[in-house]
Amino acid sequence: MNPLHLYAKDSDLIEIYQRALTYDALLSASRYQNDATKELINQGRSLFLPSITATGGYDENDNERKILTNIDNQLLSGTKADFHSYDYSITIRQPLFDYGAFQQYKQIISQTNLSDKQLLQSQQDLIYRVVLIYFETLMARDEIELLQSQKKAVNEQLLESQARFESGLISITDVNEAKTKASLIEAQLISAVQKLEVKRQQIKVLTGEEPGKLKGLQAAMNFVAIDSDMNRWVSLGLENNLELGIAQDQIKVADYEISIRQSDHLPTIDAIASRTRNWDKGGYPYGATENKGIRSYSDVLGVEINIPIFSGGYTSSRVREAKLLKFKTEEDAEYIKREVELKVKQNFLSLQANFAEIEAYQQALKSAELSLESTQLAFQEGLRNGVEVLVAQQVLFNAKRDLLKSRYNYLIYLISLKQSVGILTASDLEEINQYLVVNEI
Repeated sequence: MNPLHLYAKDSDLIEIYQRALTYDALLSASRYQNDATKELINQGRSLFLPSITATGGYDENDNERKILTNIDNQLLSGTKADFHSYDYSITIRQPLFDYGAFQQYKQIISQTNLSDKQLLQSQQDLIYRVVLIYFETLMARDEIELLQSQKKAVNEQLLESQARFESGLISITDVNEAKTKASLIEAQLISAVQKLEVKRQQIKVLTGEEPGKLKGLQAAMNFVAIDSDMNRWVSLGLENNLELGIAQDQIKVADYEISIRQSDHLPTIDAIASRTRNWDKGGYPYGATENKGIRSYSDVLGVEINIPIFSGGYTSSRVREAKLLKFKTEEDAEYIKREVELKVKQNFLSLQANFAEIEAYQQALKSAELSLESTQLAFQEGLRNGVEVLVAQQVLFNAKRDLLKSRYNYLIYLISLKQSVGILTASDLEEINQYLVVNEI
């Protein structure tokens, strides 16, 4: 059974991407993280809003005392008190001045911006992974096709060599070489089929289902060289690269953390309103009769100022720690900046080199076809042996494989360059997808 016909339904790049959007666990985790981070905004706003607390209590009291002197007062002469009491309190606190809370809210805004960039980075990463696995799968499929084609050509060469050997025109060496080559191709074909199945399983991990028959790249697709100004791409990368943008937001977060910790040296001012009610049902102080007791009421309205004076050096140490952590974050960002510059340059140069390779492999393919044709003709005339024909076939096979691989690599490098610059979007997939067609095999 031909493994290329196991799946009837056709799939293209956009279909694989749409499935991955709803199934990919990495992207889903990033979405949940982004939603959770946005909740910090509500938590930050709460720092400026009033807080209300309520408490309540109920007590059963069973007290007894021993009196060593005579007391005539009935109220004070009792020795036992068995009563209950209950109370409640409500307090409203409205912050009036809290510099630390204000800095914490600004830090939260930076954290949400950072989280948005992380989500966008995950989306771009998914686009890249889809493109990579899609074209790696096409490479594996093309390798099977080429090996099958080469196997057919080698078998034909074997039959012809056997016929010419039986006619006494060539030695047995040509026959044995053709048999050896056919066996090697059979082993390579088994490995190629396994590799294709592995790639299809990787697509299943990405999308949650077996892919249909993947659409291939048009043979007549024209590749256009990109803007040759590498510095322009580097500038775009430094401006738009998401990893670098995340690092810069982390510096802002670290800067606000310093301000938050420094605010522990500053006073806070709160407006406070509270009401307290307490009932003691008897027992004041001892011997009070049932249904007698005491009630107390308290209403408070005022302003509370908390001024930190000394905490054993704890606050100052935390400030120094935050400053050192910010320095570390800045160094991390500088390293990422250098890596971004290098990555953009590498992708740019790889893309340019790959574009030149496509043209070179096209010429190599034409030369290999002519070489095989002339070698086969010379073999018919007895001027070349079968080994030379097999070598020419292998050269042609390698040229076809290298040309196909360079075409796929060009698209992968293009997507990788846009990702490193930070401008990769789903529209880039749509642009590539229009050049995919059903490959009838």
